[in-house]
Amino acid sequence: MSEANAWSLRAGLLSLPRAPALELEALHEAALWALHFTPQVVVRDAGLLLDITASLRLFGGFDNLSAQLTGGIDDLGLHARMACAPTASAAQLLAHSAGVWQDKTLDEMLAPVPLAAIASARPYLDTLLGIGCHTLGQLRRMPRTGIARRFGNELLREIDRAYGDEAEVHAWFTAPASFDVRLELPAQVSHTDALLFAARRLLLQLTGWLNAHQSAISSITLWLHHEPTRQRDHRSTPVHIQLASASRDPAHLTLLLRERLGQVALIAPVIELSLAADEIVALASPNTELFPTAASQNDSIVLLVERLQSRLGSDAVRRLALVADHRPEKSYALLPERQSPSRIVSNALQASSPRPTWLLARPLALITRQHKPFYQSPLTLLAGPERIESGWWDDALALRDYFIAENEHHALLWIFRQRTTGDDRSDSGWFLHGYFG
Repeated sequence: MSEANAWSLRAGLLSLPRAPALELEALHEAALWALHFTPQVVVRDAGLLLDITASLRLFGGFDNLSAQLTGGIDDLGLHARMACAPTASAAQLLAHSAGVWQDKTLDEMLAPVPLAAIASARPYLDTLLGIGCHTLGQLRRMPRTGIARRFGNELLREIDRAYGDEAEVHAWFTAPASFDVRLELPAQVSHTDALLFAARRLLLQLTGWLNAHQSAISSITLWLHHEPTRQRDHRSTPVHIQLASASRDPAHLTLLLRERLGQVALIAPVIELSLAADEIVALASPNTELFPTAASQNDSIVLLVERLQSRLGSDAVRRLALVADHRPEKSYALLPERQSPSRIVSNALQASSPRPTWLLARPLALITRQHKPFYQSPLTLLAGPERIESGWWDDALALRDYFIAENEHHALLWIFRQRTTGDDRSDSGWFLHGYFG
């Protein structure tokens, strides 16, 4: 309608000029999110068309699929009105006329659609309304030759496409070859908590783009672009996230980003965000085995490690790595989770006898009673000795005979006797070095 007519209907109307470029950008954002649910997406007439024939079973039906789709659209700051029909044009007409999914035939769903929803009918709307034709059902009951003579063949073709009497050819939306998305904030932001909502818009687009390319992300960087100041030019703060395992799950990435943003101190108000995909990897096919494998059972541990890294920092989460050294206290190293073992800690030597799960920080000297080592009670030697002679190259020579011992409480201990060298014939003594769990 004209702006004057709109003002007459609503006195408090706020009139804004259209921005077609921004509208198209918003549609592309929504299209990237829609790629989570189907690769067949069409951007057409200020809306999206999705072929969800093969996706309904995967997402548990139309209600579940539409709920997830609408949730992402809302997170993008957009509003969607959806409808579902056997043909693309019918779904588009129902969406424009506030139609919804119903247990009706296609004829029954389309019959009450107002003619204003049909693009080819709008130039002739006054004529059609003047002859008492208000809905698509009424128009379809009119003679086709009369419609073609008065209103042109395009109106008939549009009707036929809606009813499936004419095939439709679609230009499918194609995700760009690379991901480079920026988002200008509507106002300056001085707190990181307020940035998460805007950053999630970028994550939803990224994960949709990854779905389209059958890929996942192992490293991303969110750039916070600050307002320029007099002292310095435009500055940016990087927020880097390194994943322990590649992912394209928007909920998981949002959780990690929330933890990282909580640690960032803004040096100036933020006016724009941009998201960079640092490391992209091809995503393997999902596990479809009947029983879970070791890899699938390890997923929860990977998610925990990634969350701890985001909250505490990458170097705060460490893991044990074996070192090629016979001395127990030097046979392991603590490495950051993201660091791969070096040459020193690879190909570790395998112990020929059982080792305890708990080593003491320093061996504890034991007393002897009746020539037996004593710890809470006299110890009975069950296995051993395991002789270790190592460390001459770093001035930490270890000459030990290790035994597995048991006390009267049936606790298994790992003890050793220090061996003597040269002419030293003194009693070297016994030491407790670990406990078997």
